[in-house]
Amino acid sequence: MKCPKVSLYIRIRVLQRRYRFVPAAFNRNGSLRAGFALISGNPVSHPEGIYYLRFLRDGKRIWKMVGSDADAALATLQNIEQDLRDVALGRTSQSTSAPGPSGEPPQPSSQVFLAPAVDLYIERLKKLGRSFKTVREANRILDLFASQYLTKVISEITSDDLISHMGFLRSRGLSERTISNHIIRITALLRKHKVVDLLGHEEKPQYDEPEVEAYDADQLKTLFAAIDDEEKLLFEFFLGTGLREQEVMNCSWQNIDFKNKVVKVRSKPMAGFRIKDKQERSVPVPDTLIDSLKERKRTSTSTLVFPGPGGKANGHFLRLLKGLALHSGLNCGECVGKPYKTKKGKLKPARCCATHPTCKDWGLHKFRKTFATLHNEAGVPVTTIQRWLGHSDLATTLRYIAIADLRSERTRSQVNATFATFRTGLPISTDGIENEVDAHSSLSDPSQTCVSQSQKESCHKYRA
Repeated sequence: MKCPKVSLYIRIRVLQRRYRFVPAAFNRNGSLRAGFALISGNPVSHPEGIYYLRFLRDGKRIWKMVGSDADAALATLQNIEQDLRDVALGRTSQSTSAPGPSGEPPQPSSQVFLAPAVDLYIERLKKLGRSFKTVREANRILDLFASQYLTKVISEITSDDLISHMGFLRSRGLSERTISNHIIRITALLRKHKVVDLLGHEEKPQYDEPEVEAYDADQLKTLFAAIDDEEKLLFEFFLGTGLREQEVMNCSWQNIDFKNKVVKVRSKPMAGFRIKDKQERSVPVPDTLIDSLKERKRTSTSTLVFPGPGGKANGHFLRLLKGLALHSGLNCGECVGKPYKTKKGKLKPARCCATHPTCKDWGLHKFRKTFATLHNEAGVPVTTIQRWLGHSDLATTLRYIAIADLRSERTRSQVNATFATFRTGLPISTDGIENEVDAHSSLSDPSQTCVSQSQKESCHKYRA
């Protein structure tokens, strides 16, 4: 029986809060080169490195942390190799009493340290075909969490650890909703290792669900009047199709049906893009937008409708929009960010949207909500809007079009009718029938007025 191989890795820091597992560097005589990692075939000094062993036991891959001591790491490697060799030859059962670094007993083979568990989880997301953006965000969240508990086994994570991490995130200025997203991703990792129900409902981050907002006509007219034709077509496409940012980024000319005047939303596995909710759809668009797209295609040299540099997907639409909103004078002037650090570690003060492209009133997803609002105001059925948006849940669509009711003339009439009695002193009919009270006679009769002359004189004396 072949003896399983035991590999020695060293976990090194590659960025401020990013880590990487690479092979440990050995000298020519076979001795371990303390504090050195093997990168691209060359030994590189990393004194902060922590040694890990990787091997198979009962068909399962095991990661075992052995500390920063090179001698202890090499001794533990040799002990585990001997144990596995004995098992392979049938001489003895697997030992669980081999000493670890600093004389500590080794961890049971069923336990996994948090850092390698994160790496395996990210690899799993990639194999499942999750989008690049999803994998990148999950990696960032989990690396940040793992950096707080480098020496912890994942089964030892407690509710206190999660609450402590939530406090750490708050100290960095993150909102409650963002903290909630972090906790959801962390608990997904823990659930894969049967660590569940650590936080009660009252312990989870609590946040207010934001009201859905859409752009009004004046905002869009001002924006479109201040930008060039290329930028105008881009944001008219966002508005006229209701597509998500990733869907616009990956939209190709093949997705534009000029004959039927629709835009088809399709996944592109080769580009690493999959549509949300796995629902393909076709969205009808205005004739004016189709005509503009025809003109653009005549001079286009890319397969994408709105490519970035080198013909690749453009991921800077949001940055462009916020910059244009600032230069068009459309920022609210009240949004204040948080202090931030540059790549060189220099602390910069918080920025206000009055002078920086950071206004929260402007975002790409708001075009999608405006798309739903405009179609609702035009009388398009809600279920049709749901299909065009690609929502699997009707409740989400209803939230998108809620702003349309607030803008409608019917709502305005109802609100004005409710408070009209405080202006005229007349009771208001709620069934649409004209009031039978003679307004002229009631207003001429002092006893019928809301405020008597003596009451008015009393108010004047109070103000004086």
